[in-house]
Amino acid sequence: MLGPYRVLDLTDERCWFAGNLLAQLGADVVLAEPPGGWPRGYSHDAYNRGKRSVTVASAADVAALAATADIVLHNDGTLFEIDLAAMRESNDQLITVHITPWGETGPKADWQADDLVLFASSGQLAVTGDSDRPPVRISIPQAWLHGCAQAAVAALVALEHRARMGRGQHIDLSTQQAVCETALSAILYAPAGLAEVQREAGGVRFGDLMLRTIYPCKDGYIIVTVAFGPMIGPMVRRFLTWMHAEGFCDDDTLNKDWVNFALQLQTGEESIDVIEGLMDDIARFCLTKTKAEMIERGLQDSLLICPVNTLQDVLDSPQLADRNFWDDVDGARMPGRLVLAGATPLHILGPAPDAGQHTAEVIAAGDARLASAPQPLSADARTDKPLAGLKVADLSWVAAAPLATKILAHWGATVVRVETQNRPCLLRGALGHRDDVPDQENAIAWHSTNANKMTISLNLSKPEARDVVRDLAAWADVVVESFTPGTMAAWGLGYDDLRDVNPELVMVSSCVMGQTGPFRQFAGFGNMAASIAGFFDITGWADRGPAGPYLAYTDYCSPRFTVCALLAALDHRRRTGEGQHLDFSQMEAAVHLLAPAIAELQDTGDMRSRRGNDDDQMVPHGAYPTAGDDEWIAISVEDDEQWRSLATEMRQEDLAVLDTAARRERRVELDEIVAAFTSRQNGPGLMYRLQAHGIAAHHVQNSGACFNDPQLAHRQHFQWMPHDFARSTVVDGVPYTLSAAHNGFEWAGPLYGEHTMEVLENLLGYDAERVAELAIAEALE
Repeated sequence: MLGPYRVLDLTDERCWFAGNLLAQLGADVVLAEPPGGWPRGYSHDAYNRGKRSVTVASAADVAALAATADIVLHNDGTLFEIDLAAMRESNDQLITVHITPWGETGPKADWQADDLVLFASSGQLAVTGDSDRPPVRISIPQAWLHGCAQAAVAALVALEHRARMGRGQHIDLSTQQAVCETALSAILYAPAGLAEVQREAGGVRFGDLMLRTIYPCKDGYIIVTVAFGPMIGPMVRRFLTWMHAEGFCDDDTLNKDWVNFALQLQTGEESIDVIEGLMDDIARFCLTKTKAEMIERGLQDSLLICPVNTLQDVLDSPQLADRNFWDDVDGARMPGRLVLAGATPLHILGPAPDAGQHTAEVIAAGDARLASAPQPLSADARTDKPLAGLKVADLSWVAAAPLATKILAHWGATVVRVETQNRPCLLRGALGHRDDVPDQENAIAWHSTNANKMTISLNLSKPEARDVVRDLAAWADVVVESFTPGTMAAWGLGYDDLRDVNPELVMVSSCVMGQTGPFRQFAGFGNMAASIAGFFDITGWADRGPAGPYLAYTDYCSPRFTVCALLAALDHRRRTGEGQHLDFSQMEAAVHLLAPAIAELQDTGDMRSRRGNDDDQMVPHGAYPTAGDDEWIAISVEDDEQWRSLATEMRQEDLAVLDTAARRERRVELDEIVAAFTSRQNGPGLMYRLQAHGIAAHHVQNSGACFNDPQLAHRQHFQWMPHDFARSTVVDGVPYTLSAAHNGFEWAGPLYGEHTMEVLENLLGYDAERVAELAIAEALE
């Protein structure tokens, strides 16, 4: 897809993943290494595949390479200073991407940071782990990978802008903000008048009710979702029917009204005791089953159950094998293509290069770029919005795919969200309502996820409504859908059907497992995708069961991959006129975030699992208590110098001489000493104190602390947007700015059918008679 473009990768190990994503999409990615090369290891093996390597000894060497590049990726990892502005002056087509912990400007711009500290600052750490222990991170570092994925998105947005305007620009990306997205919707609770989310390993707490989700089974752990409402309630009853048949559920429990059970709890018709008793019954039942037995029955009966996969389970996944997901690299299986692209299949990336392997050929090739002429814009298109004029029909649901179209809408695309009141989006009914008033127009996750979109409400059970969808597809450049595989085709709205009305259409089908394979009909949400992809097993404490990351982790990871694939397909279409279908699996995308550990497992047999906040290199490294109730500070000591500084602040000068090896041997003792020191301190005050002494530290921020974070405020991460029901509501922004584009939303997620008439009349050109016919047919809601 991105064959004409060259990317100069100036990053170090923290951010190699950004270039890897662009290489997967076909770009020529040139990795600039210092003389002798970067240290080799599993991250290099995983994230430098498919790149060419050159060695550079000076800023002048880098500048010469930048003159032939379309995109430069930089994270201050080079051994000498880089002048990105000078590069752009010499090459006005150049897009420069600067990936930093906090953003280029703001009160924390120069602060120290690592994976744990970034998670602490983002709202994610505060809501992950056991309530009776410190907050816990995902044991395989993730923070920089979130920044990398957003960097790839930002570069492609700017590339689209360049195609329209004829010049490059600079991108300033904050990794803190990128990680904040993984805390949705908990991070939005404080400004919505809601109590802070309390972390609960293996479940979700709603007031006095703890809804357990993780249960031991014969050979590991399983996720069983018990929830209510018109979609999930029937799934719960089908699961209880199975339990009942095997003697683990009585008649009275089976025959409860699981659709309306939440309302009955609120009115007092039912009690929490029923749920607590049911969870005990589920626990006994799961102990009689294996993970394979559970997933087989779940697929058969469309149940909300899934295994907690280990990394070995991921490697052995029959679904990934059936979809030919793995690339064979020198006999090892590595995560392969991030999307199944119908017209432009992604090629297999070769092994990571040797240092300087391609220096001579890159220099000899000179300027290999194929700069495209600016694309003509309509007279009324906004030039400060990179995606102005792009038309998107959004038939997606809940979070993963809608978060992808949110990015498109933010940058100026006209996105029409199709919804139905017969099957309301779960975001309208769950994940928090302002002041705890459960009106579907009052849902904070809906407000944020669907900002800047138009909405039309159709009854898709009616053929006349499906005719409207066909007309939307004819109007659109892009269709995005996330129905169960086969649903769109059964309605006559599959890719082959819609291509007949729009041959240049790019269509994205997004679901947990992908459109093919034995698990394609898997029914589940982002928490279950995260479990299947391996994230639950690697989050928590070694002496306890898996905790899992907060809520629907892969729902917040996968949209970046979706947008990368979509923008690359649109770039290909602009150059060739060819549309295509993109089969996107949220699980497959998420597995890329675990690639180094998967490589390590195959090489050594050592399988990463949950380990609290321990780190291979950094000691001390953890979340330590501070003064107050459930208040914590994350501290990461990266080297001996930082340890001497921390020991001095703790007045433990006798320990300052300990090197890394000695600290690792005394890890438990040192954690106790640090905790004794921090427990007397004010968390935010200690954060500023330690950062002033060059130590990576951050108060573990919940929603309220994030909302008051001066760095996030400086970056305008939280934006108040107008809304006809809520008057004004908070939307979280994107984690980067483009120097030549307007950054920001204009309205929050709309009301049901708020733009129905505008879409029908202005976008589709329907006259009053056609609209009346739709109303008579009950196609409109």
